[in-house]
Amino acid sequence: MQIYPTILAITLISSLSIATLSADTNKPKENILNITVPKAPEVPNVPKVQAVVPKVNLIYEGKTATPVKLEKTVVQEQNNSHFSFLKGDRFPPDYYKKKEVVVEEKVAVGEVQNARIAAYVQTGLLSQEEVLAKLEAAGFQVLTQYKVDKKGKVTSIVFSDAKMIANASKKGRGFAASLRLLIDEKNAQISISNPIYVFKAYMQDDYDDAYAKATLKRLRDNFEGLRNSKDVVKFIRLPRYKFMNSMPVYEDMVVVTEGKNEQLLAKAHASKKVVFEQKLDNGATLLGIKLSKRTSKFVKKTGYQNAELLPYPLLIEDGKAKILDPKYYIAVMYPLLSMSEFMTIATVPGAISKDADRIFR
Repeated sequence: MQIYPTILAITLISSLSIATLSADTNKPKENILNITVPKAPEVPNVPKVQAVVPKVNLIYEGKTATPVKLEKTVVQEQNNSHFSFLKGDRFPPDYYKKKEVVVEEKVAVGEVQNARIAAYVQTGLLSQEEVLAKLEAAGFQVLTQYKVDKKGKVTSIVFSDAKMIANASKKGRGFAASLRLLIDEKNAQISISNPIYVFKAYMQDDYDDAYAKATLKRLRDNFEGLRNSKDVVKFIRLPRYKFMNSMPVYEDMVVVTEGKNEQLLAKAHASKKVVFEQKLDNGATLLGIKLSKRTSKFVKKTGYQNAELLPYPLLIEDGKAKILDPKYYIAVMYPLLSMSEFMTIATVPGAISKDADRIFR
């Protein structure tokens, strides 16, 4: 039976002696516990245990009897000021320095904001009579009032003026000769094509920013409470706008047929599918054509909110009858159209091209 630890403990306690060293009134008494540790008897085959006795300091009123000198560790400052955070700062110099706040000018409805542009400007529902009166007050001429649906709840109005025609009377720019407005009873709103959006997309390098803004202002001045639509795109993208990579852009127009302008125009009218006709200053003619009932139903899937894309525009110019590629035209008029929504109307672009071809047969 090993009893050495017990004997050692009893020996330690019995060997304690307390020595009082000083009684100076200006200093606390220094008491030191002197502990005498006797050598344990050696026993064969028993491992030796070395006792480590710590130094004991008695505490008097929050001070140690033996003062301890605390040395301050100093980190040497680097010559490079970028390393000054090594001194203890969590962040480099000027980290919290506020950047100059740039307050942007208030942007008017319909204009470019944060590099983006709304495709439409909208307001609350108005009657057809109110809309026509406001367009007339703004100096525009109405070309047609086209019922998009059977019940007449959605009406597309095409309007223009002499200056808009002059602006668009350049080769390949005739589609910018008019704008669209939608009386949308289904969504209880009026939606107007944003002139800046349309002209930037259709006028390409011939885009006139001052004229586009002036046209938009005429609409703002006559239609109260206009707001931007949710359909927004980056302004810089518009000249080369496309639904996705490998899809057509503005200039990828579909030539429906060819012939003399007068003959093409006569055939189009003979089809009884022409909704409006607009003569341009350069001899070209912009038509709005009615699609077949089956084809025109695609707006039920894409949404009536942008149904002013109908009637479909067709340009007769330089002996060619051409339309904007349907894959482009639908995309630019429905900039929020998703891939899944586009797939639901996958056959429509081909059907539109066929409908356009039929009016010349």
